[in-house]
Amino acid sequence: MSSGDSFSIGATGLAAAQRGLSTTGHNISNSTTEGYSRQRVNLETMPPTAFGSGGIGNGVLVSGIERVYDEFLTGQVRNIASIQESLGANVEHTRQIENMVADRESGLAPAMQDFFSAVNGLANNPSSTSSRQVLVSAARSLSDRFIYLDERMEILRTASNRGLETTIIEINEIASAIGEANKRIITASQIGGKPPNDLLDMRDKLLQDLSEHISIRTSYQKDGRLNVFVGNGQLLVFGDTTSRLEAKATASDPRKMDIIYHGPDTEAVVTKFITGGKIGGLLDFQKNILGRSQNEMGRIAIGISKAFNDQHKLGMDFHSQLGGNFFTETEKLAPQVLPNRNNKGDAIIKTTITDVDNLTTSDYELRFFDGTYSLIRLSDDELIGRYSSMPQEISEEGFTLSIEQGSSTDLDTYIIRPTRLGAQRIGVKLFDINKIAAASPIRVEASITNLGNAKISFDKVFDTSTPAFTAMRGEISPPYAVHFIDDNHFELLDNTGKPVAVTTLANPEDPAVLQQRDGRKIEEHSEHGDWEDEKDVSGVPAVENAIFYDPVEGVNIFPTPGGLDKGFRVHITGEPKKGDTFRIEYNDDGTTNNENALELAGLENRPTLSNGTANFTDVYSDLVTSIGAKAHELEINYDAQSLLLEHAKDRREAISGVNTDEEAVNLIRYQKLYQANAQAVAVANKMMDVLLSAFR
Repeated sequence: MSSGDSFSIGATGLAAAQRGLSTTGHNISNSTTEGYSRQRVNLETMPPTAFGSGGIGNGVLVSGIERVYDEFLTGQVRNIASIQESLGANVEHTRQIENMVADRESGLAPAMQDFFSAVNGLANNPSSTSSRQVLVSAARSLSDRFIYLDERMEILRTASNRGLETTIIEINEIASAIGEANKRIITASQIGGKPPNDLLDMRDKLLQDLSEHISIRTSYQKDGRLNVFVGNGQLLVFGDTTSRLEAKATASDPRKMDIIYHGPDTEAVVTKFITGGKIGGLLDFQKNILGRSQNEMGRIAIGISKAFNDQHKLGMDFHSQLGGNFFTETEKLAPQVLPNRNNKGDAIIKTTITDVDNLTTSDYELRFFDGTYSLIRLSDDELIGRYSSMPQEISEEGFTLSIEQGSSTDLDTYIIRPTRLGAQRIGVKLFDINKIAAASPIRVEASITNLGNAKISFDKVFDTSTPAFTAMRGEISPPYAVHFIDDNHFELLDNTGKPVAVTTLANPEDPAVLQQRDGRKIEEHSEHGDWEDEKDVSGVPAVENAIFYDPVEGVNIFPTPGGLDKGFRVHITGEPKKGDTFRIEYNDDGTTNNENALELAGLENRPTLSNGTANFTDVYSDLVTSIGAKAHELEINYDAQSLLLEHAKDRREAISGVNTDEEAVNLIRYQKLYQANAQAVAVANKMMDVLLSAFR
């Protein structure tokens, strides 16, 4: 081997050692850089020089600097991080809803409790001015609490919408950066002939950041460019060309955001295909937590106002007048219909709540095509029905649909929200405490001359729209008396002595139950099939008589065997004697009577929602529980994903991460390699000097 060969071989060793030292230093300096992949120098033996039957070695060759990288582990980290960020965004907002509705001071539960406590206070002392004032004040606090909670939820909706808009902007910026990275990587590869490791790490870091915003899929082109897909396969990055996303108010609802994909040659709404990342978490929160919570709050508000108003109108106030609406008629104000802004028709669809008991917390979509309306419940995408005409009563869902004006054209759509606005539109309509209808408009009493032990009791009023109440305010038209003909039969008498019309009998062909009394004949009215007095004569007219009475079971006075029903119920029990009489008349004591106040107080525990299975407190408790359970589930999943992410990163770091102890060993190894090769070069240099000296 010549000294020149030794010099050349030593030079290659010096170059390899120097490259190893610089690569090791690069690793050490980036040991804490996020997304950095450890690099290593790949060395190969240089091709030997042929010599006789063998070959003479020519030293070492640096074949490249390799990035220690595992595509599968890196992709796994991205996928887990995307799920974790989605759960994190969702649980952050869901916890705010939970804290709002479950708060023991500012939640709805304490306001409802205070309200019904005030109703019970009125029932205990109906003549008290302070009790009435407390009730009105508690009702205002309750309506204010509904409005406050709905406003807070709307604030959360605004915040989540802004979060969507901000996230979309960041997604577009990262996508542009990935496209630029693709371009730089290809250029660097073409110039250097080798993959640019640091640029590849930078691109992987951008992909990691992007996955934390939205779920992505990737593929490589033959030249090394990376493609990024989102949604249902939409290309966000194609080589160095990028598309963009846009957050825009939906055509069906200005308070809801759609994600629009803008590609080179296409534009599409991809909201329902977007998952993962912060944007996926925000969309899931709005759809499954926020919207349903607002609808449930609205349903409770509608239920309370409707039930309380209905019962209040069955009572009598301080001035002995029938009660009016206590709350605003929320069921008439709450339904919301949003026509799609792309509709070609001019139809105005109206929704009216008909049965609060059957209301759900779902939104609905009404679609028109080929002369037919289709109603879809959006909570489970179930088709409720198809209708060729309007109006339609959707009894199983608790509302009706009608067209106020105009007409629809093909592909017109409408969002139906029966309960969404209930919480924000509830209010107290009654401000005069003397108009609180705590009393019953009906009173009953037994004659003091009765000989039997039978008792009469008032049960309830359920309809004040009958002529008995509307004919003349302040009195039943007419009052009635129950007179026992014998121990087992009684007659129902007009207690005023005035002629009365009697409703059609249960068996109109058998008028035996209406007989002559005190010289006064009742005949069948030929035109209407009713029974009415032929003329006014002396004595008290019988409305119906010879009605059987069972002393064991007692009897409900209304409805009578002849079908007479006056909108209230009265019950007689015990053992009467012949001649015993009981009076039924309009109550003239609206100050101390508490019958209707007791009915109002009973609404607290009456199952008036969810198909008669739950009261207001039950429904609200279920709301709090379901939100809390959802938040807890999200937190558990978030913690699990965090642990999975930590393990995935550890596995990635075990392969791609920089171990400073290992690099320190490499540093010493390459240092010694450099020193040894330097010594070899020095020896070769001396040999050259000796050789040159011999020719001088």
